[in-house]
Amino acid sequence: MMVNTSNAKVSPFKLRRMLADPRSDNSELQRLLVVDKESRDSFEPIICANPETVDTTKMVNRGMFGEISRLARERRQLQYRLKVNNPFFSGQKIVSEGDSWFQFPFLLVDVIDQLFNPFDYFDGYAVFSLGAAGDLLENIINEDEITQAIETEKPEIFLISGGGNDLVADGNLANFLSEFEPDRQAADYLNEEFDRFLEKIIQLYRGLFLRLLSRFPSLKIICHGYDYGIPNNGVSLGQPMISKGIVDQELQKEILQKIIDRWNEAQIRLLENVEFGGRVFHVDCRNAVGDDNWFDELHPNNAGFKAVAELFDRKIKEITVNDRGLKN
Repeated sequence: MMVNTSNAKVSPFKLRRMLADPRSDNSELQRLLVVDKESRDSFEPIICANPETVDTTKMVNRGMFGEISRLARERRQLQYRLKVNNPFFSGQKIVSEGDSWFQFPFLLVDVIDQLFNPFDYFDGYAVFSLGAAGDLLENIINEDEITQAIETEKPEIFLISGGGNDLVADGNLANFLSEFEPDRQAADYLNEEFDRFLEKIIQLYRGLFLRLLSRFPSLKIICHGYDYGIPNNGVSLGQPMISKGIVDQELQKEILQKIIDRWNEAQIRLLENVEFGGRVFHVDCRNAVGDDNWFDELHPNNAGFKAVAELFDRKIKEITVNDRGLKN
């Protein structure tokens, strides 16, 4: 569904219809939405109507949709249904769950958007997405929509992105850092609270993986540990560091690199455990995005997400080559 926004503004009713329509063009939707400036660097950015292209005169606060993430998820699931129900579809089924790296509603072409072309009805990946921006790993696991989705859809692959929000939600990062001292090295700013936090995240992953693998013995699981974001005085990274007296941006960047290294290394060690039977895999996103391809402190831009998605694509092909005769 295409709408000419150059001469007339779209009504709020029509905008909502377009957001829910699985046939709507993503590039057109992106012209109708903006990120609220005050929430841009948040782990849960608020997406609202663009007053330049949408008639917001009767909308409260430009219509900061509480349902925007729900609409994005429902739209993706409709697109999935259209694809897998095509009798000529011969691609791979995937279930995904996670945070805004897997579901940044409409405005960014996130990892799942990059992998899932809903309008190629014959080939490629069909991704049943459970993700939502702002999801905490603990909530994802406790709500456990994953088991039912895998039971119903019978995918070859399950993708999970989680834990980043647990790290930064509501300024939480400050709790894991020691106060600034002139001679303190970057790695030494990570305190015992961070050690306990990371161990909790790893145990949440371990419990999830064991539960899924015991029930679905042919399933393959892929997780990741994020890339080196760049603190930029935002509410998620920069300001919590400043609250601990850490104001030098190079030092902030080094500390975040230590966090991401510890995170990825802990995941890699976890997946070496024989109890997973070699069915859980790690995508190392470090240095994939680069310094220039960030949308904000936490999220890559479209080019950055493309680089990350290429790593996932490569890993999926690598671990399914024997099952499907795919070429690397």
